[in-house]
Amino acid sequence: MATKHPIPDDDTSVENGRKKSAVPSVSKALDVLELLAEARPGLTMNEIVAALNRTMGEIYRIVVYLSTRGYIEQDENTGRYALTLRLFELSHKYDPTERLISNGVPLLERIAARTEQSCHLGVKNRNSILILASVHSPRPAGYSVRTGAVFDLANTSTGNVITAYSSESEQKRYLSKLDKSERDSAVERLAHIRERGYEDRMSALVKGVRNLSVPIFDNRGIVAAITSGYIEQVDARFTPEDTLNEIISAAQELSKSLGSAPKD
Repeated sequence: MATKHPIPDDDTSVENGRKKSAVPSVSKALDVLELLAEARPGLTMNEIVAALNRTMGEIYRIVVYLSTRGYIEQDENTGRYALTLRLFELSHKYDPTERLISNGVPLLERIAARTEQSCHLGVKNRNSILILASVHSPRPAGYSVRTGAVFDLANTSTGNVITAYSSESEQKRYLSKLDKSERDSAVERLAHIRERGYEDRMSALVKGVRNLSVPIFDNRGIVAAITSGYIEQVDARFTPEDTLNEIISAAQELSKSLGSAPKD
């Protein structure tokens, strides 16, 4: 049976004998959602309150409202709250992302079929790279990146390609987070990507994998990158150069379908 909690009279907390305005409800709701996203078995009301270091008065209504709206649900037997699929449903209604995936996957499939190399579509997500879609090589054995995987931006060709075409302020923010000893080489790397229009570089994460990464644009600017982790296969039909040209062609086609103006 789920534990019942009395509804507090207000949404304020007391500190040093004085009432203090609580953090805005939207902020607290996001705190709850992010917390539950990391707690697969779910958490009880008391555990949520303790984990967020807030009072029952601050959190109770937020949890109940999120439950009423279908973003979280409570297990009747354990009393634990967990995320529903509501956020997943909303993310798939977001048109730019849906269009990027729906337009991009057929092109990824074409690249993989022709080159016999796996490839993936990645986007920037805060300081990380999120893989939106991935297509495996049609060969019985090969290297591939999992859809939904998250990587550190600095260690990936996808991340550096996207950063190379991002705004100057975003590039400065990216560089400021690097160790001072790494900044000069990072600046040179970004400039080299812009000069060539792609990155052809050995992977920093997997030995023997050659990253071929090309930017994707829409009418606003850079949005993603297509990357193939090229590996040497016996009797390969496509060279790394052939594979890169195939990716460039697909990237230009995808960018055009997203509303990007042709580059001179």
